[in-house]
Amino acid sequence: MILHFIIRNFGRIESADISLNNFVVFVGNNNSGKTMVMQLIYGIRKQLENMPVPLSGAKQSEMDGQYLIRCDQEWFWELEQRMNEYLAENRLRMMKDIFGAAVSAEEIKIILESAESEYFVSSITECQNGSMEEETAEASIDIRQYENGENKNSFEHRISGCSCRDNAVEETLKAVWRIILSGKTAAGLGQLFLPASRSGLQLLYKHYFAVEAAGNLVMPVKDFLRFLQLYAGTEQLLDSRRSLLEFGEEHLLQGKVVQEGDETFYADRQGDRMIPLYLASSMIHELAPFIKALSAVQKIDWLYCDEAENSLHPLLQGEMARWLIRMVNAGMHIIISSHSDTMASRLNNLFMLSRLNWGRADYKMLSELELMKADLLRPDMKASVYEFQNGKQGNTAVEELEFMSHPLMGYDFQLFGQNLNKLYDEADRITR
Repeated sequence: MILHFIIRNFGRIESADISLNNFVVFVGNNNSGKTMVMQLIYGIRKQLENMPVPLSGAKQSEMDGQYLIRCDQEWFWELEQRMNEYLAENRLRMMKDIFGAAVSAEEIKIILESAESEYFVSSITECQNGSMEEETAEASIDIRQYENGENKNSFEHRISGCSCRDNAVEETLKAVWRIILSGKTAAGLGQLFLPASRSGLQLLYKHYFAVEAAGNLVMPVKDFLRFLQLYAGTEQLLDSRRSLLEFGEEHLLQGKVVQEGDETFYADRQGDRMIPLYLASSMIHELAPFIKALSAVQKIDWLYCDEAENSLHPLLQGEMARWLIRMVNAGMHIIISSHSDTMASRLNNLFMLSRLNWGRADYKMLSELELMKADLLRPDMKASVYEFQNGKQGNTAVEELEFMSHPLMGYDFQLFGQNLNKLYDEADRITR
């Protein structure tokens, strides 16, 4: 199930329709609105997590001692209607909460795109006290997501202190809503925004919390600072996360990021010296938050990264592109912005290879390109690319780029193409 963010006259953005696929890429000029759109998506998703959900539209029945709830297209429609009413009613407050100021937005709307054959079936089973009518009753919820009658995902959820069956039904529908919103789990969003200024913020976040900070910060940046303050690594890593950490350490960091107490250090490959983060290179500063996001006790499933190529040599930007695709393949949702033609071109090459090679991987070609099948985007993972184009009146038009497969060209980044053509013409004129 995909969420489409419809935005009208938000800041300098005239209009945009952003599909929150598994991998979303924003490219465009400076001051075109990419960062604000990322922050808006982050903030709106956070604000919607506890939105009141509709009870109508869900089909309820009882069978073999279990109370069953089916959420299908009828409930999805009710949910979409309620969600957009909630957005309209609370838009001004949400803008203030997210940006700390009354940022203008004529319309923010979300469309739920689901297959007609998609539905959820939840079963509620009482766990204690033998009756849902008792105030201290605890309920166990088993949520199953189906498509074409096939069970695609299963989730378990537990509710404490149910006062009645209606309360258990409402909590169950909230859990289904959070699954739709997060794409992963009924427990919560698990999202993290990495700002373009992450290097400096890592050095100064303790001072922000030590004194009452003057001025204001946007919600996603505040959450990033709070993540740094409360960060704790876990040894109980999934194999997929451990593999991602190992790739980042080997191909980008060429060492490890180590947390000791509330201090962060960098250890090189030899491991014979520990460098405090404030003495490490800017590249280490930029990559450290990625390592923390992958290794944190708090599981991060949605990662937003503003200017993903910051402080990376062009060759390392290529490795970053591989890393991001591996994160998506591991089940994370990734939203990035980039100003780099190198990063965009590398991603485009990997997207083209993914279309060509996933079903019949050409291992000889991959070997020649120093790539692996893990660097190809899985067929069930969807990517979308948006170009932010500055208009003459200071407004920005957001265009979704089409993937051209015949002939195979991938995404046509006009912004970067114009710049490269200009540099080529300039060099030709100088040497002519």
